[in-house]
Amino acid sequence: MSNEMWVVRAGLKARFAQEFIENSYVAISFVDFAPDDLARTEEETIKARVTSPADRSHANQLISFAYRISVGDIVIVPRLTNANRDYLVARITGPYQHVPDAPLSGPHRRAVEWLGRFQRDDISEAAGNTMGSLSTVFRPTAVEAEFRGFLTALEPLASNGASQRPASTPATLRGHEASDVRIAPAPRPRAVAQLDIELDGQGRARITCPHPALAMEQTPRHVDPGSDWAGVPGIYVLTGTDLQQSSARTGNERTLTTTLIVRPWAYVGLSEDFLGRLSSHRQSKPEWRRALLVRSGGQQQFSSDDIKYLEQKVHAVLEETGEVLLAQTTPRGNLSARPRYPSMLDDCADTVVAVLRLTGTLI
Repeated sequence: MSNEMWVVRAGLKARFAQEFIENSYVAISFVDFAPDDLARTEEETIKARVTSPADRSHANQLISFAYRISVGDIVIVPRLTNANRDYLVARITGPYQHVPDAPLSGPHRRAVEWLGRFQRDDISEAAGNTMGSLSTVFRPTAVEAEFRGFLTALEPLASNGASQRPASTPATLRGHEASDVRIAPAPRPRAVAQLDIELDGQGRARITCPHPALAMEQTPRHVDPGSDWAGVPGIYVLTGTDLQQSSARTGNERTLTTTLIVRPWAYVGLSEDFLGRLSSHRQSKPEWRRALLVRSGGQQQFSSDDIKYLEQKVHAVLEETGEVLLAQTTPRGNLSARPRYPSMLDDCADTVVAVLRLTGTLI
């Protein structure tokens, strides 16, 4: 299943947004350029119709909508109206469809599942500028990491499609002198992950989970990571088992009884060169058996501060479980890191530990 991110506008001033919500689809028009069924049309045929810069823009957007967007991709629909100033979020659930007698929103359609929304006021100025693009269909590549951070805590849509901000969400009081008012957020729940694991012939496990900001691979000690892990920043968790021996004399005969206690062991690190770092750890840390590698799942890579913060957070969550021996001191040098989206990385840390549990690494 794909997991790319796209923006699809709901017409001028989002006038088709309610139609999209009520009927669980997104649609585009461009009927003057391409009224026909694109499922029966080749890309080259669409490109051959181009006779002007405007045609070229229409062709590129139609090709993206019909051929590039895949089932499982995330779609952001801006809804910047007088009544609502937010972004609707959906997941594509079906292939391209052509509807000949479609309403004004357009005959080119994709079925979606609505996931929720996030607020216009919550995004950065750079993201707002990116979303000011005049295109109907485009990739928000420059701010994708920021938007993916919102996907872990979307606000729900009401049954009629209206916006509803949960009572537990921090709110800004408008129209009042409330600069000193703070509404505490509800406690952040621990992540629960459902995994899709693809195992290759060398024992490497490519792990896909619902968290859109993560890509993960679990690699045995004797195997190098896949080629797509070269030169990318991220963190890793080395895992193994620690044997502890307990002896005691029991009974009238004072028989010496020895008990072996097996506990999971972990080491959390960061790297921008996974191949070199794991090779070094094969020499310096002979006890580890598997490594879970973690990097950004979006187009924008983690920054240096992102991985420093994530390393410290994963270590803290593992320590909090009380179930694993950590063969290192707390990476306090990372407490000064200034990540771009700390709340997203907090959720990432919970997800990483959930994956370690679900793969049987932590027992």
